[in-house]
Amino acid sequence: MTATTTPTFDVFVSHGSRDREFAADIVDRLQAEGLQPFHDASVPVGQVISNAIWDALAECHAFIVIVSPDSKPDAMGMVELGAAIAWNKPIFVLLNGPASSRIPEALKSYRVYPRNRLDEVLTQIRRNLEPITDDEREVLTETYRELGIPADRLSQSPRELQQLVDTFNAKTKKQLSGTDLLSELLRMRKQAKLPRLDTKHRRTKP
Repeated sequence: MTATTTPTFDVFVSHGSRDREFAADIVDRLQAEGLQPFHDASVPVGQVISNAIWDALAECHAFIVIVSPDSKPDAMGMVELGAAIAWNKPIFVLLNGPASSRIPEALKSYRVYPRNRLDEVLTQIRRNLEPITDDEREVLTETYRELGIPADRLSQSPRELQQLVDTFNAKTKKQLSGTDLLSELLRMRKQAKLPRLDTKHRRTKP
């Protein structure tokens, strides 16, 4: 039986309904640069949208939020932004309007880019993309199997995720974050490459 896979995403694009056309232009540009963006049209028919959003937020390497002049983020946009902040994602604010436009209070602490400076955003995103090597991925698989804690549980438990991080970094002499490793685990799961765990004999630290 052939395992089915679903797309993995490099960049999460968050926007309101009034910015749908601008968002589509940004998505096209990201794809032209070889990046896989997630936006509202990325959810396959029949898939639960909340699950798709959560997975995309967890695995993405950057978060782009599009705002219009004097607009306020909607409730879902605030949830997405809060998740991006919690996961320590690099956040880029793209302004769909004049540079003098007012910015929502929740976004004032972030650097704002007008649409004619999209190239700068793309450059920063590429700098943040540091995929692990095949050898490191093997170490991650081994560490995940030894720890015996499912990826979904790791996403909800900073303490247990830190166990994975400490063990992986000690083995590889790297300094990757929990977000980086969890994103890679989720990608591997989508590609049907994540090993099944024997949770009856998992190793834990006191």
